[in-house]
Amino acid sequence: MAFSSRLKDIKKAAIQELTGSNICLNEARVETLLLIEHVFGLKNKDLLLNPDIEVPENKVKKFNMFIKKRLRKKIPVQYLINTAYFMSEAFYVDKNVLIPRPETEILVEEVIKRARKDSKIIDIGTGSGCIAIMLAKKLPQSEITASDISQNALKIAKINAEKLGVAEKINFIRSDIFKNIDKTEKFDIIVSNPPYIPSGEKESLQAEVLGHEPPLALFVGDKEGISFYKELAQQAASRLNPKGMLAVEVGFAQAGALRKIFELNGFEHIEIIKDMSGIERVVTGFFKNF
Repeated sequence: MAFSSRLKDIKKAAIQELTGSNICLNEARVETLLLIEHVFGLKNKDLLLNPDIEVPENKVKKFNMFIKKRLRKKIPVQYLINTAYFMSEAFYVDKNVLIPRPETEILVEEVIKRARKDSKIIDIGTGSGCIAIMLAKKLPQSEITASDISQNALKIAKINAEKLGVAEKINFIRSDIFKNIDKTEKFDIIVSNPPYIPSGEKESLQAEVLGHEPPLALFVGDKEGISFYKELAQQAASRLNPKGMLAVEVGFAQAGALRKIFELNGFEHIEIIKDMSGIERVVTGFFKNF
């Protein structure tokens, strides 16, 4: 990258270099702004207010080093700087957890819309803890449990809960779905963003995802990518309180199959919510045995 000390030139050059390496424009913008904040301590609003702001040469070199490493090793910027934003909050992330996506914010928002102020909620497969933590922040009177099969993921989730001031509001437990959850414990809401990519589609993924994000949180063995949902829905029926809700994020073109899975396991009032791109992204349903 050519040297310039003007931040707007640095931003423009970084986005061009990233998009020139087959990174989509929106992702390139997000990653560039993350790096600008990390290296220069400046947000996009600072650039908008003062487009000709100049930054020290040593920091420009550090910024360019990050860009080169990002492109050479195909490591997502979020892992390079151990930071990802979710619902405007900064979360610590590393290779043990998925990078939180904007689509998952829809799942959290839909749960909040349907929850009571004092709901008892469990987040299955919590990863970085982004879902459980934001529910704890937005529904402070609720009782939140966050589970994951990965002990390393739980460590990250606990770090984030402490960082964001809700560690005492969340019960973290290592469990494969409900395996280690007390059999007598029931919930008002079960929420999950589970693995839903068929293992046969691995080669179609970006190198950044395939090479760096945890496979356990991404892939399932069946061709449709719905095996986890089937198991979750079957177990959820006996783990929900009266009028209890199951809410999940789904992959592309999976919502129709999820509706059938929900119906077969006794759920009704099923809703499918689309994301900003018009893709069916979230499925919710209420257990009808009440």
